[in-house]
Amino acid sequence: MYGATLKNIRKQKGLTQKEVYTGVVSKSFYSDVEADKYSVSVDKFQGLLKNLNISFEEFFYFHNQMDLSDTQELEKKIDDYYKQGKFEELFSIYQEYYSSNSREIRYLASKAYLLVLITNSNFYNFSRDPLNEIISNLESTKSWTLNEIKLAKLVLLSIPEKKMTESSNLYKKISEQLSKYKNFSDMVYQKELADLYFNRIQSLLVLNNISEAEKVFRDYSNLMNGNDDLNLFIQFYFIKTLLGLYLDYFVSKEEFDCFLRSIDNVPVSECHFYKIIFQIHNEKAKNYFLRYQKSNPTSKLQKDQKARKNSTKNGK
Repeated sequence: MYGATLKNIRKQKGLTQKEVYTGVVSKSFYSDVEADKYSVSVDKFQGLLKNLNISFEEFFYFHNQMDLSDTQELEKKIDDYYKQGKFEELFSIYQEYYSSNSREIRYLASKAYLLVLITNSNFYNFSRDPLNEIISNLESTKSWTLNEIKLAKLVLLSIPEKKMTESSNLYKKISEQLSKYKNFSDMVYQKELADLYFNRIQSLLVLNNISEAEKVFRDYSNLMNGNDDLNLFIQFYFIKTLLGLYLDYFVSKEEFDCFLRSIDNVPVSECHFYKIIFQIHNEKAKNYFLRYQKSNPTSKLQKDQKARKNSTKNGK
């Protein structure tokens, strides 16, 4: 997906392929990278950027300014279909592209399938067999790039309730693979780690493992200390309120309704996803609270919510 950008920057700088790949990868492999046939591990990618004398942030600035490639057009189409709830079209993309010769296209086909699976698994004649194939492909890949990490985070939301051990093992592996980026780009690392916590908490809530979800939330809170990124802040507030639904449904439901109304006018593309996720969890959270939590308010988050509500009433 980044090959065209590498090639464009290299030519603008008047460099030969040899000057870029020397000491990092072989000539033939680099040619395939520029042709978007292969992706590279983070350490090799860092080496290529060093030879180009360009920072990670600068690279992605130029990458985002380029005309959309066919791969990027397909990714945009997948995101648009998901926003519009067009699951039949998403599944059609999977069926059309899952056996493509391009690794990037196969990745996007898998993404389209997983978006249907985690949002509307009752879709007509929907099979979970492709999920097993996606998991198998991830397991056979020794060193993950960001694409594999992003795909694995969607898989994390797709693992059924009876496979709690598999879910935990996948979470650990994603964390390990993601740690490679910590010293490479703090911006990328924080965003991807926040997304991982976001997905992990959702998967634990589906499994009714609320105590573990609270532990992950504490790690998430520590990550967000001092962070002023709007996207990440909204995402964090959403997951905090979602967790609150399971701990004290009727207190958090009011807060959630207010939050959903407030993001209608927020110019952040991810906001529409939150309403979809809320619909997935709403009844499940209510049933869980009525069955397990109503008479046992032991959670710190739950107590904080009650205190905040009482404070608001007294203020009135």
